[in-house]
Amino acid sequence: MSTINIFQISFEIWGCIISIIICILMGTISFKTKDVIGEKLWRMILINNFLLVSDALAYIYRGDITPLGITITRTSNFFLFALEYILLITFVRYVKHITSTDENEPTAWWEYLAFALQAVAFAGLMITQFTGLYYFFDDTNHYQRGNGIWFSFTACGTVILICFFRLWLHRKNLSKSEKSTFSLCIMIFFVCIVVQFIFYGLSLINMGITISLLLMYIRHYTTQYDLYVSSSIEEAIRDTEALSAWKSVPDCIIDQTQEAQYEADKE
Repeated sequence: MSTINIFQISFEIWGCIISIIICILMGTISFKTKDVIGEKLWRMILINNFLLVSDALAYIYRGDITPLGITITRTSNFFLFALEYILLITFVRYVKHITSTDENEPTAWWEYLAFALQAVAFAGLMITQFTGLYYFFDDTNHYQRGNGIWFSFTACGTVILICFFRLWLHRKNLSKSEKSTFSLCIMIFFVCIVVQFIFYGLSLINMGITISLLLMYIRHYTTQYDLYVSSSIEEAIRDTEALSAWKSVPDCIIDQTQEAQYEADKE
């Protein structure tokens, strides 16, 4: 196994481990407070973990011509593409939620377009299994790009551009930290796409996705945690004020209130 493959597998394993740790540590508040945005980000990271595992298995078993090696490379590469499409669909729903002012807003044209592109891309993935449209395997069980791989790149890239255009149109609804985070994620992701398309060898797109999702989730978690702490402090202050007000009431008034309540209960 080459040094590049070892680096790739190591990055994906550690990326998966770090993502799991972050999800365990930070997911509690998202689900406890019914934070819809946090839950969507949590699900995207979970999907990405499966994507990283699939890609790592594809690298580990590439060149293995045993029945097990052939089965795992075919299966892992299929799920690698399929999970990318599912992840993008989840990202579309996430963008819709953070840019919409109405939670019951019907599905818009840009969502239909994004879903249609991913549906066609998935159809191409199914065709690939019989024609080698996106990829195929040579006699030594090594992955090779097919002539139609550009379509998968184009479909995914177009969906991402649609989402980023939606974010740009509704940038007034985003905080300063959200704008900075999204700008950084856009730069990271598209650099990875361009470099991977030109120089095949590392799964740079998966690296870009992992880094971007972690940045987005940590930023959102930090914001929600600050809100959660502020809400808890305000609730504690209200409870303290209510307790102080109750203690300040003279005992005679309390006795009269209790006696009146007793007489009411008797009736």
